[in-house]
Amino acid sequence: MKKIILFALILFPLVSMSQQWKKTRKEVLLGTGAANLLGDLGGADQIGTHFMKDLEISLTRPVVAAGYRYKISPTIAVKGFGGWARLAGNDALTLEPARNNRNLSFRTNIITASAHFEYSVVEEKVKSKYSRYSRKGKKFPFNVYFFGGMGLFYFNPKGQYLDGKWYKLKPLHTEGQGLPGSEAKDYSLVQFCVPLGIGLKYPINREWSIGLEYSITKTFTDYIDDVSSVYYDNDAIRTAYGDVAAYFADPSTTPTREAPIKGGTNPGEKRGEVTYNDSFMFAWLHVTYKITGTSKSRVKF
Repeated sequence: MKKIILFALILFPLVSMSQQWKKTRKEVLLGTGAANLLGDLGGADQIGTHFMKDLEISLTRPVVAAGYRYKISPTIAVKGFGGWARLAGNDALTLEPARNNRNLSFRTNIITASAHFEYSVVEEKVKSKYSRYSRKGKKFPFNVYFFGGMGLFYFNPKGQYLDGKWYKLKPLHTEGQGLPGSEAKDYSLVQFCVPLGIGLKYPINREWSIGLEYSITKTFTDYIDDVSSVYYDNDAIRTAYGDVAAYFADPSTTPTREAPIKGGTNPGEKRGEVTYNDSFMFAWLHVTYKITGTSKSRVKF
């Protein structure tokens, strides 16, 4: 009998501690950080680069985000994510001659909502609320996790005209959308996306943590910056959609419509890179609060 009691006294605390994560399985996140677009405009000072090699750091813009996390197990969680960000692109920032001469630029606000599946490769340690929080003996106090998901985002690219006013670019059909022979298709301002990323979380106490997430979001559109295919006849765009549309279709510093040349702006020449869809990146610092609930009585030790 004594052995059974002793075994129970040893086992009960271990079982209790192993279930502590369930008491803090609900979390809310709020934070801010930086966003950048991997699109057609600006980028590296050379032709033919993609992904991180084509990143223009100076076009980094703010992001504000929030989330709700629910742990399924100590290492698996699902998270609802929502964020607002500003994205931009500008050919004037690259020294590559053809891109710089193209002289296209834009900005857009972006609103995104997605569901993430998270897997912790370094499990988060959860302390009992009756024990003192201590990091003694921990070789690596961070919770490290990878995540992936699916979601939707809204965007609406705008360009700045000569008078300083910003115009929505989609209604201007800058690649000849809707005109005879145009290769460009009209695009929706709401698109699907697939975010992928990694996160770190550092506990301050039982309820509060600080963390950092980095994600790159794959999209299924090449028109976040309103640039994708080839130039359409600029005079036809002016006739159909007006002078403002003609300007945004080809604001190049040295138009080259007399004869086809590589990097020119003649009808049929490359305006964007249709092979690759756009993607955007978020890096944001967040504060996390664990929803522990309240009890009617509190035992102190």
